[in-house]
Amino acid sequence: MTRHVPPKLADELRKLNIQFMDMAGNAFLNAPPLYVFIKGNKLGDAQRQEPLGRAFRPAGLRVIFALLCEPGLEDLPFREIARAAQVALGTVGIIMNDLKKLGYLVDMGMGPRGRRLTRKENLLERWLTAYPEQLRQKQMAGRYRLADDNKRLEETNIRPFEAYWGGEVAAARITGYLKPEIATIYVTGPPGQLILKNRMKKDPHGNMEIIKTFWDHHRLNLNDNRDMVPPLLVYADLLATGDPRNLETAKLIYEQTIVRLIRED
Repeated sequence: MTRHVPPKLADELRKLNIQFMDMAGNAFLNAPPLYVFIKGNKLGDAQRQEPLGRAFRPAGLRVIFALLCEPGLEDLPFREIARAAQVALGTVGIIMNDLKKLGYLVDMGMGPRGRRLTRKENLLERWLTAYPEQLRQKQMAGRYRLADDNKRLEETNIRPFEAYWGGEVAAARITGYLKPEIATIYVTGPPGQLILKNRMKKDPHGNMEIIKTFWDHHRLNLNDNRDMVPPLLVYADLLATGDPRNLETAKLIYEQTIVRLIRED
């Protein structure tokens, strides 16, 4: 049982015979003679509202992402957190207060313990649920396709353009386990030159997606290869697709990297 299952994910869950129900009325129940499959219902306005404040809205998701990527960041001055998450300084205090009320942050005051994130695994799960619709979609700059159909996606030249690989290409580099079918590129600035130099064509159904960054890449990147986004975002990109082959690769990344980030002190 969960908050909301998008149509594509509903189809994948049915294929895997994983039963579910959500708050919008979507469901897959397969217990003969009972069979129910409903998809496509959207959450109403009241259901979309988070139970508290702004923690799981776009600015809050930026802050949580930074905190999860850099263990110990929560105990640094708010100015440092704001810089890492690329949000206004005043926003950090609001989000940190929300996290305390939700039980994800403990503030021990001045001293060696200071502020500490708690229930990190649960916090990550909530962030992963909210990220695709609340933040990722809002950062989307467009979908494209290479003009040269014979050119492999991973051969796209991104180095001169302050751009970074996410999704399947980054996952393939981290694990060596996946053949990319969709290229996800995160850009810091306007993507015009990247698009022009690589001869990309605008295509709403294209296999290349360009997304605007929402963090301080040079601070939060934990990959040895500096042209990839942080592993946590690669993991989130894979899960957001609902594709079984990506879910298998996501599990590898979780075991190799993510589990260390959410380890409790």
